Amino acid sequence: MEDIQKQFSDIFEKHSDELFRHAFMRLSDRERALELTQETFFKAWNHVSKEGAEEIRQWRSFLYRILNNLVIDEYRKHKTQSLDAMLANEETSVMMEGELLRDETNELEAAIVRFDGAKALAALEELGEQHKTVLMLRYIDGLSPREIAESLGESENTVSVRIHRGIKKLQQILTQEK
Repeated sequence: MEDIQKQFSDIFEKHSDELFRHAFMRLSDRERALELTQETFFKAWNHVSKEGAEEIRQWRSFLYRILNNLVIDEYRKHKTQSLDAMLANEETSVMMEGELLRDETNELEAAIVRFDGAKALAALEELGEQHKTVLMLRYIDGLSPREIAESLGESENTVSVRIHRGIKKLQQILTQEK
């Protein structure tokens, strides 16, 4: 049991920050993102304590699957807020800038990157949930198509197609804004 606790502790240290960032990006609510991240590890621990850790081949995918299911449940409970409405709320805007779009250098180039990042996030909100999810998992969280497929319970080919189509739709949205 001590080995499982040590392994689980290491997994928590390795993946908790990225899971929190993913939850925060999806929910735009820091406290709720923290709660869902904690609940993800709680559910994972319950599974491991009952079934054993040997059953889990890819911890990262397993944890993202749990988190994504929790986020989906959260969406079902509450209507989502558009990014424009969220950015209109000054407190949330400051938090988002502080958490995700930090500018350490105060250089013009970094400011442009932050501006482009904000535009990309706004455009991402216009995509359907399937495309938005796979693009966030791929490019923000850095998961491979195989890991995304495992976490969503889809085939790798389906995920790759969604990524490709999502990028095309995102490009269309961004070019329409110019």
